[in-house]
Amino acid sequence: MNKTIRFKVLELDLLNTAQKINPVLVWDDQEATLIDAGLPGQFEPLRRAVEQTGKSICDIKHLILTHQDWDHIGTVPDILRCCNGQVSVYAHQLEKPYLEGKIPYLKLTPAKMASRIQAAAEAFRPKLAALFAAIPTFSIDHALTDEVLPIHGGLQIIHTPGHTPGHLCVFVQAQGLLIAGDQLRVENGLLAGPAAEHTIDMPAAFRSMQKLTHIPIDRVCCYHGGLAAHEVTRRIAGLAAGGCNNEIR
Repeated sequence: MNKTIRFKVLELDLLNTAQKINPVLVWDDQEATLIDAGLPGQFEPLRRAVEQTGKSICDIKHLILTHQDWDHIGTVPDILRCCNGQVSVYAHQLEKPYLEGKIPYLKLTPAKMASRIQAAAEAFRPKLAALFAAIPTFSIDHALTDEVLPIHGGLQIIHTPGHTPGHLCVFVQAQGLLIAGDQLRVENGLLAGPAAEHTIDMPAAFRSMQKLTHIPIDRVCCYHGGLAAHEVTRRIAGLAAGGCNNEIR
């Protein structure tokens, strides 16, 4: 029997800004999958966003993390506790040792955290310090490579290193939907490449863009910027050819 595959781009606040971050919920008649999980302390807003789809947080059976950055992993322990551990956690094999606490997060060394706290508005510094102190580590159940997971009609995992070594995108084949993590952004209404100031290896990110040109994408969900559906394959091809130049038309 064919399953009806649905998805919803969720919205959570990004710290003390007007910007949003966008986890994605994908579900069918049997189970749900969450891709990325917000900041520490955002479990209740995430729960409410999930419930607005008609699903419950404990309908989530699979939790896929696009990469190790703190705004993507913050509620993972809360989700596991709420669902009594009945959620499988997935990440690329190169992200696994960071997420499990075996080596420090690349962008969250003590020096980098101290620098970011100092750069923040003075009134916001205590909250930012508390958020940094709450960044979790946890076990990864499935270490991914380039593969297709037999979930929701096929979730294609595309390793797109650059933003972090194990960054990945998820292509929901039944919907033609690319969940891009931070490999792509929506900026001024246009698809753009990863933010250089937050990307470990921009040349690698440019090379990763080439992989996306071979995928039959109809829509893109970016963690920063939300859903894009206008000429996305042409835009991705232009970004790949132009080194993520945001001015490509």
